[in-house]
Order: sequence, then C-alpha cells, then structure tokens
Amino acid sequence: MSSSTKPPYLRDFAQCKQHVASIFHNDGWEVETPDSDQPDYDLVVRKGNQVGAIHVKWLISPVQKPQILRFLGFLESEAGKQFNCGFFVTTKGFSAPARALITSWGMDAKIHCGITADDQIIWVHDEELPPPNPPKQGKIYIGVFTCKGGVGKTTVSAHLAGSFALEGFNVALVDLDPEQNLQKLLGDGVDVPKSKGLGASTYVAVYDWREWHEDAARDCKIVICDCSPALERNPKDLISKFDYCLIPTTLNPLGINKHGQVIKDTVREIRAINKQAHLFVLVNNFKNPGSQRRLKLLRDCFINTYEEIKQTDDKFHCIDPTEVCIRSSDQLYYWGIHLLEHPEEARSELAFKLVGGICYPREDFISLADYIEREAGWGILRN
Repeated sequence: MSSSTKPPYLRDFAQCKQHVASIFHNDGWEVETPDSDQPDYDLVVRKGNQVGAIHVKWLISPVQKPQILRFLGFLESEAGKQFNCGFFVTTKGFSAPARALITSWGMDAKIHCGITADDQIIWVHDEELPPPNPPKQGKIYIGVFTCKGGVGKTTVSAHLAGSFALEGFNVALVDLDPEQNLQKLLGDGVDVPKSKGLGASTYVAVYDWREWHEDAARDCKIVICDCSPALERNPKDLISKFDYCLIPTTLNPLGINKHGQVIKDTVREIRAINKQAHLFVLVNNFKNPGSQRRLKLLRDCFINTYEEIKQTDDKFHCIDPTEVCIRSSDQLYYWGIHLLEHPEEARSELAFKLVGGICYPREDFISLADYIEREAGWGILRN
C-alpha cells in the first residue's frame, strides 16, 4: 500500500515508537530501547541470529527517498555493522521515488520498509505497487539533447526511462540519432525487472524515429527521445512535441565557460522550434573534487554561467549538481562495455544492480526523475 491512516491513538512519536515495539514483541522479537538517544535508530530488536535497528518516523506526509538513504547509509557505516538487518517504519506511506528504490532492492535486502497499522506493520513488499495517478491527456515527451557529442545522451535516455519504469510508468524510447546508438546498445528494448514477488519485469521498447507513431506504443504515457547532437538531423515534429528537455553536460573545471557556450547554442536551437518545453541542464559523469570548498567553487561557477539564460527564459532550469547529478561510476562504464562485448545476449537490466549494497546509477536516476516531477510544474504526472 502507498499510504496508511495513522492509528488515532498514535498522537506523538513516543506513542508511535511504543506501538512499533509492541508489534515486534508480539511477533517474537526481543525489543530494547537504546540507553541514550540515537539519531540513527530508535529501537534494537533480536530474534535468533538476527540483530536489527528500527528507525521510527511519526509523519503526516509520505517518506521521501533521501530519508531512507540516510538510514541505509548508517546501516552500511562502521557504527551500523553491529546490525545485520534494519527496519524503517513510518506512520504514513512512501513517495513514488522512495517506493521505486525500496522495491528495486528485492525482498532479501538488509533494510525493510513498512507502514504502521492497528496491530501490524504493512511491509512494502506485501502488495503490488499501485498504478501511478493518471498523467495528462496524451503522451508526455522528454528530449535528451545537447549540441555536442560524447556527453552521455544515450546513457541518460536509457536510464531515465528505466527510473520511470521503476516508478510504475509505461515508457517508450525513441532513437532520433541517425547513428542509432540507442538501438546499437539496446536493440529493440530493455527489461527493467521488478523485485521478487512484484510480478513480471517492465519492458521499455526502443523505436526508430522513422517508424514511430503514437499508436505504436498506445499504453506508454512517457516518451523519451535520444536526439542527434546536430539539431537539423532530428525530426522537427518530434522536437516541437517536447514537454521537457534534458541537456547533459560535464563539470570540467577548465571547460565550464566553453560548455556554457554549447548550452547557450543548444537552448537557442531548441527555442527556434519549441518555445514551451522546460529545459534542464544536467551534470553527467560528475566527479567530486574532494573538498567542500572546491565543490562550492565549481558549483557557483557552473550556476553563474547560466544566469543570463535564466533571466530571459523562465522555463530554463540549471540543476544544482550538489542536489541532483549523475555521478561518475564504474557501473555505468562497465554496463556499456558489457553490451558492446555481448550484443547477442538478452538485453541488460541497465546499470541498476546492487554492487556491495550500493548502486549510484539507480539512486541518481531515480533522484533525477523525482526532481523533474517536483521542480518543473510536473504535477501533470501525479495528482
């Protein structure tokens, strides 16, 4: 279930924590309250060889993804190694990006997330994900375009489609580039598996733009277009349909101004065809400079480069890389290498698999999908 009515007797956090403790006790767990206040967990439970930390949230709104990731970070830290399982329990439901993250872990994950009810905790894996709220009438078009090659448009297109599929949306990918990089990597499509117990995988189909017709993917509400870096090589009728357009770039300390000119040219070319789309500059392949001072210096230089565009275009958004970006990761690199080395194999699951309990690509692209929904007047997806 995606939400739950808080039991009326849970008036505050203390009552909520006692309620959760009683449920675990009745289920055969030994329950302990830490001697001192712990910011990372509220209860300790033991059963057989299991030792778990419980993080209790008494909330009036759904849990967001960063709250879960903070608890997961604690479990994976040195202090959290004393626990071999963790439980995140809330009085309300979980946001769509949070649920997509939880269900992608599978039922054997170290962390389990649930919602309090009268005499039980309803775990996220107990039921199928409910379908998302109906989108706007017709399809939503998202373009991925930059007037420069080699910035990761194809990788961003494929994995953004995967993140929306994890949230429960039917998504189509359209390859606009005559070089057909998207089709070379993914062929006719890619499977985005659901976790155990949640039914079959979601299949994201890939279409050649010359064969694309809205009726070809009648049940798809989101269409993501991987564009050619030469705007004139993209079909104008599809460019004109974009509701949103992502403009990937890199955060090279010596190339920010140069990249800034590329972005300005990109915006100008898009606006010659499409004046209504929201445009987002996204930092791809981000490498942390290693200190907060350097990170702030890079971030401020990056944001300031686009001030001129923001002053004249109220639908232009420069995504703060300290909030949302696509981090450089071996998982994305070796995902591409694997597809090139084994084109005959069944299509990949994208770079969304956990490696050592961590998956930066999955976290980053779910965060990106969440950002688009929250920040761009994206209420058309969810009421």
